[in-house]
Amino acid sequence: MTSALKQQFIRLGRQLADYDPWELGAKLTLLALLLSPVGNSYIRPFILGLSVIGLLIPGMWRSPSLWAALALFTGIRFYIAWPLSDNHAYLLSYWCLAFAVSAWLGNREVLFSNARYLVALTFGFAALQKWISPDYLNGVFFLITFFQDARFEEFVVLFSSVTFEQIDIAREYLEGDYRSTPAPDSLPFVIPGSMWWLAILSTVWNLFEQTLIAVAFLVPKDSRLGRIRDPLLLLFCFTIYAVVPVVSFGWLILAMGVAQSDETSATLRYWYMGAFFALIFFYEVPWAELLNTAISA
Repeated sequence: MTSALKQQFIRLGRQLADYDPWELGAKLTLLALLLSPVGNSYIRPFILGLSVIGLLIPGMWRSPSLWAALALFTGIRFYIAWPLSDNHAYLLSYWCLAFAVSAWLGNREVLFSNARYLVALTFGFAALQKWISPDYLNGVFFLITFFQDARFEEFVVLFSSVTFEQIDIAREYLEGDYRSTPAPDSLPFVIPGSMWWLAILSTVWNLFEQTLIAVAFLVPKDSRLGRIRDPLLLLFCFTIYAVVPVVSFGWLILAMGVAQSDETSATLRYWYMGAFFALIFFYEVPWAELLNTAISA
């Protein structure tokens, strides 16, 4: 049994090594659309059906018609939800359009360039917004987010001295109508110093890493920074999405990353695939909650 399982993994590894970045980027994108369906009840069946066709019918992942249809339906999706669509809804539509153009021209370099510049611009504008936002630079953004966003609760308790009770009190205050009342002499909750430090470290880490990724994907690939663009992107996905597993955006970024990666490096493709499935683990397994439970037991 162990030998048979080992052979299966070896066979899977060889198949993965044979994939070129174009094919792997396409199949990861289609798989992401299946695992995290998008669109309303009218659009979603078409996107799911097209994704299944692209994955199951040999060679269909190269079809310009398939990608053009996906670009159309994902575009209709964010048009219907305008202006409340998630940021990555637009990015997904652009990415499908890039596949359509690349497949129509039969030129994989078109896709590689689009993947590179879409990643660079996505992280570049994200970093720019942070650099020009005083409330982000001084750590207040993360401090308030740690109190208000329940997704961070277990992480914050694990890595600071704040308690669940303190978070509940702070959240109740921040979500109340405190703006219409006179400012109190002191806040009705305590902000531990460790939580301030966690907010500052999170601010610096996000700003530093997003800026580096943007620059690394803009400069030539054979430059010193360009040579580490893939490790930087993978590090971002492993660290950020371990805390807040926004899998739909993470999978999209990873599909773009692998599409522009060095086609001679099977190792990079293994890492991108590992990151893709690690996001499923981060999403499904509440590791911070399990650690908090184990520590408090």
